[in-house]
Amino acid sequence: MEIEKKDMESLEEQVNDKNGDQSVNRLVKPKLKGDKLNLVLLVFLCTLQGIPMGISLAIKTYMQNKKVPYIQQAKFGMVDLPYSLKLLWAPMVDAAYFRRIGKRKTWLVPTQLLIGFALMYAGSNLNGWLTGNESQINILTCVFFCVNLLASTQDIAIDGWGITMLRRENVGYASTCNTSGQAMGIALGYVFFILFESEEFCNKWLRFTEQKGGIVTMKGYLYFWGMVYIVATSTLAVFKREKCDQSDKGNRMNVTQTYKLLWKIMNLQTIQMFAVVMLAYEIAFSSLGSTVSNPKFMEYGVAKEDIAMIDMSLIPIRIFIPILVSKYTSGPKSLRIFYKTVPFRLILGISSAVLMYYTPYFIHSDNISRSIYFYLIYELHRISRLTLSVVMYLGVQSFFSRISDPRIGGTYMSLLNTVWYFGMATARITALGLLNPLSIKRCSTDDTNTCQTKNEFEICEKDGIGKCTTILDGYFVEVGICTTFGIIWYVVLRKVLKNLQSRPMNEWQVDNGNESTTTVSRVGYGKDDTYNLPDLVDVKNPKLVIIKSIDSVTTSP
Repeated sequence: MEIEKKDMESLEEQVNDKNGDQSVNRLVKPKLKGDKLNLVLLVFLCTLQGIPMGISLAIKTYMQNKKVPYIQQAKFGMVDLPYSLKLLWAPMVDAAYFRRIGKRKTWLVPTQLLIGFALMYAGSNLNGWLTGNESQINILTCVFFCVNLLASTQDIAIDGWGITMLRRENVGYASTCNTSGQAMGIALGYVFFILFESEEFCNKWLRFTEQKGGIVTMKGYLYFWGMVYIVATSTLAVFKREKCDQSDKGNRMNVTQTYKLLWKIMNLQTIQMFAVVMLAYEIAFSSLGSTVSNPKFMEYGVAKEDIAMIDMSLIPIRIFIPILVSKYTSGPKSLRIFYKTVPFRLILGISSAVLMYYTPYFIHSDNISRSIYFYLIYELHRISRLTLSVVMYLGVQSFFSRISDPRIGGTYMSLLNTVWYFGMATARITALGLLNPLSIKRCSTDDTNTCQTKNEFEICEKDGIGKCTTILDGYFVEVGICTTFGIIWYVVLRKVLKNLQSRPMNEWQVDNGNESTTTVSRVGYGKDDTYNLPDLVDVKNPKLVIIKSIDSVTTSP
């Protein structure tokens, strides 16, 4: 069967010169016709994926509000590690499945059902875990580590499904769906959880007469989302058919082959260089993330309800900024906008430290106008920080989608995201854990008491006699270190990233040694060349006109 040029709109062509060291990507203009419902589904799935992330953030806020030591908060921060470790089981998600159910639904359905039941179990015990001793915190950490383990598996399936669910020219929109959907999920799991559970917020804004407690409870809220997971997943399992992945027909890889292919990809020079650049990048901004900055602003006097209110005001930005900038981040040079945000993010890191330093001056003042000015400045700071973060994230995710091999889409995306999340998680957990060691504190009644542990803090302030005084806050030390590192990154490694972006597609993908070859006839040249024909077709002549069959590609000069 012949497929004319007009029917090849979803094919991405890569043009190599005779030496194979240059490439030009010619991308077909995206057309959303036929993919709108798929985009809606992806946004919904990514929203569900963001719920556990948001609930984890809410728990971190409660821990800070209850004066849980930073070392225990850092320990709970380990619940985010599954997103960095998912590469270990991603090949299984790509290779082991039931074709009758669907490659992605095989994993998506059971993981989402288990998340639903796990949230309902956590809801029954969350209050006791948060108010308990260290062992109870450990149980809380283990439970949400398992929840995020399931959510990260869900993430692998969604990433892989997004590559095959959408037409090839629309794949760049997968990152937009991911960003907008996760933003809504995090807002629902974090912002609304904090606000609607808060007695102070509900009495001030939602009630005519004061009552005890919020309009929702921790138990009820987690029960609700557990039921949403179960109902939504059951509906998805029954009514959504997963189209057959053409790259699997007659060439399905088993788990061992997928791990071997992953090992080959990890040994690519481009992947290794990219990993080093991205891991170094996260160190530069470890002190800027909400994991570190939010607890510190709360320590300096900002109420958790106020932070949640500001986070709620940022929801429209999280949702609509990806839509507005998607056309700038989905092109062949999507990393350009990523490294161009670095100087601005470094400036924001310094401004965050300055704002935090003067926070007590504004918050504890009797002058109401000072507090208003503070929250206006803080809001503008958060808007700027969020906008740059979203733009940067979109550029990177669009690049990931473009270079990923559709044959093992979930595994490839997991590899790239592992580099991203591992650097981010380890840098921020380390930054949070080092806040106390880098700080210099003294008890006002005992110079030998450093107020580093919860026990020392309680001894110092026992009976209200002493007070722990901070001489040097470790946060400002971290900002100085991170800013210096960020300047070095921008001067040295930015050029490496620009070079990686210009590399041809064949330097990012490998042959699994199990593909059939195809003959490409170049009309008018009198010679045939042999190429592999995966989902993307590499041809030396850019004018690809007709595909006659899976084994024959005809081009004309």
